[in-house]
Amino acid sequence: MRFSKEKFGIIDLLNTGFLAVVFVIYLFSLHNSPYLFGPLFVFLLTAVVIWMAVRLRQKEKNSKIERLFLTFYPLIYLFVIFESFFMILPYVNLNRYDQELANIDYSWFGVHPTVWIEHFVRPRLTDIMYALYIFYFPMPLFILGYLYKKKRLTDLDKSVFVYLVVYYTAYLGYFIVPAAGPRFYEPLMQLQTKNLDGMFLAVPIRNIINFLEPNKLDAFPSLHSAISFTTLLVMAKYNRRMFWIFLPVITGIFVSLVYCRYHYVVDIVAGVGWSLTGFLAGNWFYTKFVQGKFTTFVKFTD
Repeated sequence: MRFSKEKFGIIDLLNTGFLAVVFVIYLFSLHNSPYLFGPLFVFLLTAVVIWMAVRLRQKEKNSKIERLFLTFYPLIYLFVIFESFFMILPYVNLNRYDQELANIDYSWFGVHPTVWIEHFVRPRLTDIMYALYIFYFPMPLFILGYLYKKKRLTDLDKSVFVYLVVYYTAYLGYFIVPAAGPRFYEPLMQLQTKNLDGMFLAVPIRNIINFLEPNKLDAFPSLHSAISFTTLLVMAKYNRRMFWIFLPVITGIFVSLVYCRYHYVVDIVAGVGWSLTGFLAGNWFYTKFVQGKFTTFVKFTD
């Protein structure tokens, strides 16, 4: 099969570029890391997935299963790459910045927000906060699903590109400012005395989160706030009604980040700034350099 430049997707190129960056970071971690072959296996797996996507995109027609793969492979790729960070991130930058982040919060408010918010801790509210926290994960699918259903392929492609720009730049932020967050910072742990077990939802949700996030140095910037805010921006652009429906939900997610002790307020502010920058830069770059020059990452041909 001959490869046509016009049938490459910008998503494939972006994923390939990020994979190359993470591979270079991995090389810098080797002098400290006990993990030699684990990351290499992940890199090989993700490279194969990208290659499959590019190869399928070269075909004139795709089956339903192939189109399904092309539609969802960026999500699989994103998840697999993140899951590998625990084998790389702690061994690249040995500094930890929880003290600096906690001090910034204290200088802003005169209190530690995760300690102050304990005035409002109640078992039922704790369940609600954890439910909001985990709802972040599928949230982008609402607006992306809407664009897919309406067959607005360019808007869908641009939105996925913007999301990945925000995700990947935030991932790089973890390597620059590794921090575990208030739930693991010992001085704050001694001050945070209220139980967050809730009634019946909080503990199982927390267990799921701990399982899905083997990398614990992902506090700064807050990807929860970055992706939630990006979702609001994408909804405001393409579906204003959906924007107003999700606005209170995303506001609740922001509160849950502090209530559940996953983030400092400065993490959330940085995430919003990250989101706004990624959204504006991503849309500008896509419009100027991508649109009309690359195929969209999903096709509807039979």
